[in-house]
Amino acid sequence: MKSSTGFRRAGGMALSLLLVAAACGSDPAPVATEAPSTTVAAPSTTVASSPTTTAAAPSSPEPVAGPLGAVEVGPGEAIHIRSLEDLSGVGMSRGVQNRNGAALAVAHYGPIMGRTVQLGEPLDETCTPEGGRAAAQRIAADRRVAGVIGTTCSAAATGAAPVLSEAGMAMISAVNTSPYMTSDLEGTPGEHWREGYYRVSHNDLYQSFAVADFVIGPLGLTRAAAVHDGDAYTEGLASAFVDSFTARGGEITSLSHANRGDEDLVPLLTAVAEGSPEVIFTALWPPEAKLIARQMSQVPGLENTVVIGNYELRLNDDLLGMPETEGMYFSGPDLRLGANRNSITGKSVEELLADYQTEFGPSPDPPVWLFAYDAATMLLAAIEAAAEERDGTLHIDRAAVREALDAARFNGAVGEIHCEDFGDCGTELFDVIHHTDSSDLAASRENVVFAYDPFHEIPGRVVPGSYGVVEVPAGGDIEIRAMLSLSGDLAFLGVPNLRIAQLAVEDYGPIQGRKVNLGDALDSMCSPDGGAAAAAVAASDPQVVGILGTSCSGAAAAALPALTEAGLVMVSSGNTSPALTSDLAGTPGTDWRRGYYRVSHNDLHQGLAVAEFVNRQLGLGTAAVIHEGDSYSRGMAAAFADAFAGLGGEMTGSVLAEGDPAGAGLLLEELAAASPQALFFPYYPPRGDAFVQQAAGMAGLEETVFIGYGSGVGEEYDIPEGRTLYLSIPEQRFGDNRNAVTGRSADEIQTIYLNLYGESPGDAFWAHAYDGAVMLLHAIDAAAVRQGETLFINRVGLRAALDAAKFQGITGWLSCDAYGDCAAPRIILVDAKLSGAPALLENVVFTYQP
Repeated sequence: MKSSTGFRRAGGMALSLLLVAAACGSDPAPVATEAPSTTVAAPSTTVASSPTTTAAAPSSPEPVAGPLGAVEVGPGEAIHIRSLEDLSGVGMSRGVQNRNGAALAVAHYGPIMGRTVQLGEPLDETCTPEGGRAAAQRIAADRRVAGVIGTTCSAAATGAAPVLSEAGMAMISAVNTSPYMTSDLEGTPGEHWREGYYRVSHNDLYQSFAVADFVIGPLGLTRAAAVHDGDAYTEGLASAFVDSFTARGGEITSLSHANRGDEDLVPLLTAVAEGSPEVIFTALWPPEAKLIARQMSQVPGLENTVVIGNYELRLNDDLLGMPETEGMYFSGPDLRLGANRNSITGKSVEELLADYQTEFGPSPDPPVWLFAYDAATMLLAAIEAAAEERDGTLHIDRAAVREALDAARFNGAVGEIHCEDFGDCGTELFDVIHHTDSSDLAASRENVVFAYDPFHEIPGRVVPGSYGVVEVPAGGDIEIRAMLSLSGDLAFLGVPNLRIAQLAVEDYGPIQGRKVNLGDALDSMCSPDGGAAAAAVAASDPQVVGILGTSCSGAAAAALPALTEAGLVMVSSGNTSPALTSDLAGTPGTDWRRGYYRVSHNDLHQGLAVAEFVNRQLGLGTAAVIHEGDSYSRGMAAAFADAFAGLGGEMTGSVLAEGDPAGAGLLLEELAAASPQALFFPYYPPRGDAFVQQAAGMAGLEETVFIGYGSGVGEEYDIPEGRTLYLSIPEQRFGDNRNAVTGRSADEIQTIYLNLYGESPGDAFWAHAYDGAVMLLHAIDAAAVRQGETLFINRVGLRAALDAAKFQGITGWLSCDAYGDCAAPRIILVDAKLSGAPALLENVVFTYQP
């Protein structure tokens, strides 16, 4: 049975909760740090009951296939995935185990939206580029296939990845490790990287770091040779070791190529001995490694040379069973899995080992097939996140599957898994074992003599990633900034939210012993010029980690280019323009930038809410709209017009009113000529009040219902006698909701605010400001790692943490889609004709919740 803490739908997914916790290869990617393991219960959203009408969920548009096409699964049909593994080459034993692990994951995951999943017959990639390409071509020809598990060998992946990528498919490997398949860990894609390629195994750059640190550190040796056999896996690993060892001050005496199939390696070893290496790192497959173990004794000068083998050799019982290998060291991922549990299926390592034995016989030691289990559950959850059902047919958009995998973050049987820019999703914990007894392999594999973690306080390094890393020294503060509307007519949008953000910082407290400093607030003035100027200030400070803001969408659109280019993230509580995120159907908005997030709603929802209310609740068939032309009001007007027309209503006019709203009389007369039954003006007060006053006595608008935008607190409009005005606002009735991270309720925050400032918060997004600040702080907490006395905050890791954000806030359940929309949209309309009352929330007449 699938765990409820799995992927999430909405253009992206989170496999684990960021805020509710939870050996062959190619190219590396920037590194994100791990999320905390603390689990925070997420209470269900509770909203106080009131005599309102709730909008029915809007009908979804017909699924539109993305640029990579879609798989369609009819009623009674199965979802097809495939396993592409080495079933006849040097990695055959691993390939068979991987196939078994994937099959076990399919059985544990169960049906997807009522459809069974078929793994089909495995395809043999023969551990060669040619074999990988041929098998991939067979898979690509079957358009039913929704995704692929494989390959076993990096060499085969170099042939398979281009074919499957071109076909729009996603492939997830359990054991490829070559840097060439992903990246150099510094933002440069590897030679064989292709879109749609992912792996839950490690990047061999990390293995090279671990071996180099072990040789230079505990062994205290400075001269080394390396041997490989020329394929993508072994050559990539050997080259990575050479680079890592020399970067640490070591000397490489030779880098040699052992041909596969050679029976006599004495000439090669003789040449290696001429450099008098203290260490030989053998990045090989078992056949050649066995020859080196047997023939080294025949070569003078290598009698006392230390030999360190790679991960594949560590797994081979025949090799470790040779007395000649006693005394060798072997590197590999840390497989001390303890109480690890796959958070998607809920299965613990202990349970998985028992299930494997029941299905396939005794599990090999170590159980590396667990990587395949995690890879398969990750693929299945991504397929479920991307699937939509319409009229009995399941549509699985291939681009959406990739988007879901890009945002993947969950706890696997082998550790925490999260995907970086080029498909590296695996854990990066390594160790080195000392093999001392060829008659007791289990004891040798448990004889760990060195542990490597690139993120914590054991030998290693922090990898900066493509946007660098912020270093916070001992005694230093973590710097964030608020960028809000703090002056002019719209200061009421920013000032309360700045105060709320400070309260959230105080409630959250220190992050790993470091105080969070909100610093001097930046005034974005609710304008593009203000946003751009404030962004320039924030981006110029390399210690600033993230931004809270802006108050207005226009300011955000102008600020984002500078902020995101600097690697900063921004979390907004009040921006609502669709242009900043997406059209909710997979197309990014014109102002979208990666690194932007918001906990406020997307105005496509508000447009539909107002349209539903006007057309279905009030029964009105004609409407007009007037807007200011800025990013917010223009987008809101368009969203309403599109939604109203989609419901069968007639738009009689839409006009732009630039400048002083008091001079909009001629524009109103233009709209009045068609006598619209409803007039929508998405303006904040007091500017909206000017329209109400001018339109009240105008011919053609005598019976027109006015609909504006309100703050949700107190009296906002001077409503002429006999006129009807409704205001659309974000839901403000938070009931018993609590922020699951800090435990604060809405009532508690309002009480604290009243005691501090003698008034209630004056903006509709005050609660969103609290949730947004907490979301940013907890993402920083997840991305931050300590090394010695310094705290490192990886900017790419921070984005990954926000991508995976999923928690209960005061405003409801928050989880971020692929374009930064994180809110559960809930819109209410209130009757403002009674706005003399202290709270408009007493007059809710319509509630929209998709």
